[in-house]
Amino acid sequence: MGIFDLFRRNREAADEVKAAPSRPAPSPLTSTDAAWLWQLIGAPASDAGTLQVTVNEETAMNCTAVRAAVQAIAEAVGQLPLVTYKRGEDGAKDRATDHPIYSVLRNRVSEIHSAQWFKEQLTRDALLYGNGYALINRSGDYVELWRLSPAAVTVELDQITWAPVYKVRHGDNRETIYQPSEIFHLMGPSLNGYSGASPIQQGKGAIELAMLLEEHGKALFRNRARPDGLFSLETSNKEATTANRDGLKTALAGRNNYSALIGVGIAKYIPISFTSVDSQFLELRRFSVTEIARLFRVPPHMLFDLERGTWANTSEMGAEFLTYSLRPWLARWENEVAMKLFSEAERDTYFAEFLADDLTRMDIAARADAYGKLITARVLNPNEARARENLPPYADGKAFVNPNTTSSTSPDNRNNDGLPGNA
Repeated sequence: MGIFDLFRRNREAADEVKAAPSRPAPSPLTSTDAAWLWQLIGAPASDAGTLQVTVNEETAMNCTAVRAAVQAIAEAVGQLPLVTYKRGEDGAKDRATDHPIYSVLRNRVSEIHSAQWFKEQLTRDALLYGNGYALINRSGDYVELWRLSPAAVTVELDQITWAPVYKVRHGDNRETIYQPSEIFHLMGPSLNGYSGASPIQQGKGAIELAMLLEEHGKALFRNRARPDGLFSLETSNKEATTANRDGLKTALAGRNNYSALIGVGIAKYIPISFTSVDSQFLELRRFSVTEIARLFRVPPHMLFDLERGTWANTSEMGAEFLTYSLRPWLARWENEVAMKLFSEAERDTYFAEFLADDLTRMDIAARADAYGKLITARVLNPNEARARENLPPYADGKAFVNPNTTSSTSPDNRNNDGLPGNA
């Protein structure tokens, strides 16, 4: 074999080598994989009569309390407008409608996704996985944002610059490395400073308790998991006992509580009532909802736990949700936009800010009273108050005047001594 044959053989061998997948390929399932399959889909598996649940970022959304907490924050962030402003010399701020980022954050982030969907989805990713990622695609002044699956992104620190490096695994198992300026990273509370920690994993015990209580409740009322009572048998004959058992099983399986249960040797029926331990089941479920509310820092009433909610404190609870639950996420959004979407030269002039007024809107009577006081104090002019109510402006509505006082623009009728003259 000549040297050229050796080169050709090595080349053919190299062409046959394919990139190893980042994840092992799944093997065909067999009958012995039943337990693994139940775990994969998050369904309970029976192990010596015990209930088991699988808690991860996907199955946790099957828990109604977790879903309510996540959606309360994500949907609130998604519906709030994120407006781009330009700072004025006198400290005023004007909407920068001519800046390309204005349309991205206000209308749509890409050709197929709206800004509302993007804000809600990235916030949901950060609430479940601890991180929400998006690829920043730039072409001159044109900017678009494409959401990345948190499971496909790995964050590492560069050993020289100590800056975060983002390794993104694409659908064809191709891995691409991106720099911080190329990735929009909405990071939740972090333990290491460069990657958010998953609340689902940190609060796994509380979520597992809630899911186990739900499974226990389903098992309690499904297929009569708790017997209604005991049948006392007078006979010790094995065949008679088996016949009675089969007859009772058939009657109960038919869900006909009025069926006549006829058996040989049945002496009496002893009903079974719930014990004091069973009566605490609902209390445990309420406690699990409160634990999940603590995990996401959401007021319990946002999870529809209205045990302590009244007509008097509902508005105060709404303000509490905005201050302690929503504000930290809004600040994370605003700071990440400033760091990643504006250039260093633009940060002193342009900024993005959420309009959260809709979350604290009062009834029409309270709003009218507040607008009246703000106009009287010359904090707002009438047209600004009308704009907040989505009403068109009117002529001379830009003047900051106190409607409770009168003034005349005509010359004052005074004599040469400065005293009022006679008409």
